[in-house]
Amino acid sequence: MARSAAAKKVAKAASTGAGGKGAGSERNILFPAAMTLVALLGVVLVFVARDQRSDLAPAGDPGLEDHWHTAYNIFVCDEVIPTVFANDSEDDRTGIHTHGDGLIHIHPFVSTVTGQYATLGAFFNENQTTFDDDTFELPNGNIVSEEDFTCAGESAEIRVLKWNQLTAEKPVVFTEDLRDVRLNEDGQLVMFAIVDKDTDNSEIPRPDDSYLREYLGLSAEQQPLGQDNEGETGPILPESSEPDFETEQPAEEPPESSEPNDD
Repeated sequence: MARSAAAKKVAKAASTGAGGKGAGSERNILFPAAMTLVALLGVVLVFVARDQRSDLAPAGDPGLEDHWHTAYNIFVCDEVIPTVFANDSEDDRTGIHTHGDGLIHIHPFVSTVTGQYATLGAFFNENQTTFDDDTFELPNGNIVSEEDFTCAGESAEIRVLKWNQLTAEKPVVFTEDLRDVRLNEDGQLVMFAIVDKDTDNSEIPRPDDSYLREYLGLSAEQQPLGQDNEGETGPILPESSEPDFETEQPAEEPPESSEPNDD
């Protein structure tokens, strides 16, 4: 009987040992499998993050090596106002600025304003002027808002007309996402227009391009223009005064715009 009992204990111990060994082997297999899965997941996340960075990376021109120029005018109701934004080049942080000469100078210092990020928004960020789809701060500091500004008693809207080349006859017209309008060619023309909503785009004049043509025709040694006489060369844009525009409340509800959306 004693031998029988002892044999049973040995058999039971052997059985338990075999079971334990099987469970340990299973755990040894699961751990490296889990680590492999984690590694694969990490690789996938790296590729996803890389794709996202690629989508956000600057694409197209201008690049850090470019030095371009765009001329602009400001049209309010029915006249071009004879004024320009002040020189903001002395503490320029990005490379999209003006010298107070009626030109936007586009030679990016940093990649954050290259490619699709070289925009009107980048320019107005640099000169710290309010500009969006509803509000435009004029060079004299007056702020025009679509909400309360009128032209001849009619509600006004802000538009941007852009001629992509000096030889372009017709502009591309923008009425929304104005800060995203790109400065993507050398020698562009831009008209900032604040007009009655019923104003046809053909009634908005093309900016004066004579100064831009003069600038582009000069040698590199004669640039930049529009600064003071402390060693700079080239013609200086004469100072001009800007009329004050009073904000008027419309006498009655303005009619709905009949103008199609221009992209």
